[in-house]
Amino acid sequence: MGTGIAPSSAVGYILTVRGAESRGNPGGEAVNVRAMTTDEPFDLPALLALFQEEETVATGTVVIHHGKVKQPGKKIPDFSRVELRSLVPDPGAALSGLAARAAGDFGANQVLVVHRLGTVDAGQDVLLVMVSAPTRKAAFNACAWLVDAVKEEKIIQLTELP
Repeated sequence: MGTGIAPSSAVGYILTVRGAESRGNPGGEAVNVRAMTTDEPFDLPALLALFQEEETVATGTVVIHHGKVKQPGKKIPDFSRVELRSLVPDPGAALSGLAARAAGDFGANQVLVVHRLGTVDAGQDVLLVMVSAPTRKAAFNACAWLVDAVKEEKIIQLTELP
């Protein structure tokens, strides 16, 4: 199955972290971490199907954050679109590092991060984070931490355009 993203527009990483002992993964089982950026809209059903194909019976909860470009804007209340620009040389690697940290710190079974780049209209998809974990608490905490970390790390700049 494909990634749910046009192949020519996706730049990302797929990691299998093996032997990663963590609070939620005391046995050090393999954890799948996928992180990518794209300048094309992503296909949410295809990405969810890809994510579900990798799930095991160890998963108790899957949490999804599906971020969209919302109005009003913080600087231009009635903006028409935003420009998403990478602030680092390799945003896929930076996102992958954060996703791997979330997996280790919260004991996730699997993590997927997709972030748009380029010009995106109001109402369109901008960030997708999927996390699976043995417990509800671990999945929600990992997802919330990762969404906050993506914004705090200054990996991608969002500029509102009139």
